[in-house]
Amino acid sequence: MNHSIFYWGQPDITIRFCEKKYIQSEWIAEYTNTMSAVPYILFGSFFLVTDIKHIGISMIFLGLSTMVMHTTLRYYGQWLDECSMLIISYSAIKLIHKNLSNNGYYAIIFIYLLTKEYFILFFTGFVCMQLYIAFKTYQKKLYKSHIIFIKLYIICFAIGSICWLIDQFLCENIENMPFHAAWHILSALGMFYGFISFLIK
Repeated sequence: MNHSIFYWGQPDITIRFCEKKYIQSEWIAEYTNTMSAVPYILFGSFFLVTDIKHIGISMIFLGLSTMVMHTTLRYYGQWLDECSMLIISYSAIKLIHKNLSNNGYYAIIFIYLLTKEYFILFFTGFVCMQLYIAFKTYQKKLYKSHIIFIKLYIICFAIGSICWLIDQFLCENIENMPFHAAWHILSALGMFYGFISFLIK
């Protein structure tokens, strides 16, 4: 393919992914990475009919945002994807601290937009939020079933994070293996397990 011509315009995201571009579709830049975001939407749809509907909405938004980024490889897609990751993290924190205001969503988006040029700040913030969620959850009184689901959440996120790092830093060694797609699937599964634990009475 002539990579001087891109369906959505010249890619301008600030991070790279190993998947070869525009191979399986002339209008989807990274087909596997795009399709692997579907589990966010499927799992999110499950939560729409539960007491934590806002989690379902956040997961669906994350799935759609991730698909936009990997379909287009444009900066606006990266903004959507990164914002949605922070939003769902805040949604999870709201499950722990039920008195938190919805204004926190606006604050997170505002801070992100001020610092969006620095990927390391976003990534550090996201990781810190995940660690905080895991730490605060373990501080609560838990039933055995809770512990099982939370451990599954941690395992999925840990393995998924390794896949993400491999895709970012060992691209020349893995050719076109779908490590970033594995991150999508494992993180979606991890979220599903983690949020299910909040539904267990």
